[in-house]
Amino acid sequence: MTLNILLTGATGFIGGTTLATLLTRRGDVQITCLVRGQERAATIEKKFPGVRAIVADLDDINVVKEAASNADVVLHTANADHPKGAQALVDGLEEHYTKTGKKGVLIHSSGTGALADDARGQYASDKIYEDLDCADIRAIPITYVHRATDTVVTSATERGIIRGYVVMPPLIYGRGTGPYSRTSVQLPALIRGALKCGRSPYIGQGLGMWNGVHVQDLVDLYMIIMEDALSESPKAPTGDEGYYLCATDTYQWKELAAEIGKRLYAKGVIDTPEPYSVTDAKEELDIFGRWSEFAYASNSRSKAGKAYQLGWKPKHHTDGLLNSIDAEHDAVVEEGSDLAPKVHFDEMYALGI
Repeated sequence: MTLNILLTGATGFIGGTTLATLLTRRGDVQITCLVRGQERAATIEKKFPGVRAIVADLDDINVVKEAASNADVVLHTANADHPKGAQALVDGLEEHYTKTGKKGVLIHSSGTGALADDARGQYASDKIYEDLDCADIRAIPITYVHRATDTVVTSATERGIIRGYVVMPPLIYGRGTGPYSRTSVQLPALIRGALKCGRSPYIGQGLGMWNGVHVQDLVDLYMIIMEDALSESPKAPTGDEGYYLCATDTYQWKELAAEIGKRLYAKGVIDTPEPYSVTDAKEELDIFGRWSEFAYASNSRSKAGKAYQLGWKPKHHTDGLLNSIDAEHDAVVEEGSDLAPKVHFDEMYALGI
């Protein structure tokens, strides 16, 4: 029997890597991608024979709903802050349930931005979120970044119409394997900042702490959750307990800046290995963009629990983030070292920036 999978975000960093990984899955699988733009849709269908591409944006509610109604599994990597689009996916899966009597699976890619504080580089927080008990995650206001969309997924699961899972990656590093975007946001932006300034910058005292995960390890977790959800006896919790953390690396912003400085100086592409503190608001805006204090100076600490219980075995951990800097630099140069930082406009909107 054919397994119908709907993938959003296939031209993005996470979604592209998810597509490449899905194509290695054994069995009879039909993959359909929601893609913005006819040209990109045509490219995907040409490059990956058998993959279908539907030209649609998450704002195209009726198209999104219909696509989901024909899917057994939806892997939603397109936007962590688009509750209307997520609701359309849920509504489509509800139609699927009504037609077939089988609950569809929705795996939503959120992020630990939802856990971020307002430290502005001034302190390291002791707070570490865990997912073996998701009460602390659920307590975060629905008005905060990612939370409205997360709640669409968990609420639909509690209503019994889907099997929904919310995966919350921290900073994502590594080269993507998809057809278009192959780099993430935060680490490339820090490298571009260093190349622009001739030295590696951090905000304030750089004391905030975050985590990291390699993009392939993240996607491997999606696959594990999907296979569990499709099994005869699923083990992975869903609904209000359906949040999955996946941190493998831990770092402090100043520490990361120092490692970037050391490695880029060794390459001869910046003037000094010593990192420096950015305290001027104008300079901060120029280097990092308008969401800098959220993305590069906050605390967002998390600990994976349920992923390991399901058998997740990340291949990049502990020092994978720091060891990825050289390859990330090469990717930045390939893309264009003078590009402005990629900005999650939806996150900025959710934060009122």
